[in-house]
Amino acid sequence: MPRRKPITKLGVFGKYDQNPEKAVENYFESKLNNKFHINVPGWDVARNGFELKGIHTDREYMEITKEQHRMRAQAERQVAVNRKRLRQTTELLQRMRSEFVELNDFLKDCEMKEQNALDTVKREKEKHEQYGKKIAQLETDLEKLDDFVVKYEQTIDQFEPFERVMKETIAESKTFNDMEELIQRCDSLLLAQVEISAVEQQKIQEIEEIRQNLFKATKTALHIITGLNNDLSELLTQYVAAKEEGLRWEKSVTVVKSYMVENESSMNCLLDAINHVYMLLRKRRGAQPKAPRGDVETQLDHIKEEIEILHEVRKLAAAKRANDGHSLCAEKGTERRKTAL
Repeated sequence: MPRRKPITKLGVFGKYDQNPEKAVENYFESKLNNKFHINVPGWDVARNGFELKGIHTDREYMEITKEQHRMRAQAERQVAVNRKRLRQTTELLQRMRSEFVELNDFLKDCEMKEQNALDTVKREKEKHEQYGKKIAQLETDLEKLDDFVVKYEQTIDQFEPFERVMKETIAESKTFNDMEELIQRCDSLLLAQVEISAVEQQKIQEIEEIRQNLFKATKTALHIITGLNNDLSELLTQYVAAKEEGLRWEKSVTVVKSYMVENESSMNCLLDAINHVYMLLRKRRGAQPKAPRGDVETQLDHIKEEIEILHEVRKLAAAKRANDGHSLCAEKGTERRKTAL
């Protein structure tokens, strides 16, 4: 008697499924139906035994060992790369530090030169003020001398009519014996006028020389100040560029440090997790942990053994649950089937 009603029909080329959409589903459902039918294993089907479990366990162990070796080699390569990056970063930091020291010395020299230039300009300004005061004093003296000369000429013009009176006075007076004394008096006045003119010319020449020297000093100071301003502009540009470069490298170093800190924290978290699992498994066994926190290989081997044992227990429990409700013959097969095998 068939298990189900017929699900095929006869066609031109053979039998066909009446409902092809459910044919596969029905096939597997019928194949897995073990309630009223016993699926006798074939002679070439491996039985569930310790040998098969040992083979599966060895295969899993080999795969896990290969994966462990691969991950260890990858970790070693990553450590070498990180060491190389750290060494390059350290060398770059040392070179930047030396360049910063040189730039700082150069800026100090420029600052000292700038201070010297400012002192020189200040001294030149003080000299300029002193020369200005002297020039003002000399101009005042010249104005006074000009006034004196004008007044003197006016005095001579005013006293010319008195010449005749003087002659008459010399002729009539007893103080002057002759005209010589009067001429000497006139020569004395002329010499005084010549001396005054010479002093005037000398003062004019001195004023002119002072003006020329002041103009040269002002022009030289202007050139010096212009050159210093240009140097200061170039130094300021270089300083800004160096500052931007330093900030850019500082950001790079900060990113590298944060990356190293994150890697270190991840590694510490992983080691803590492994150690915690190891301690839980040892506590489950009722034993004290033997491997320290740094012995990762020993802890992983122990965890692997415990996991394998748990897998075996889970498989045995699943097999037992699958065989619940079966007879002893259903679990082990009939004697007739065993004899045929």
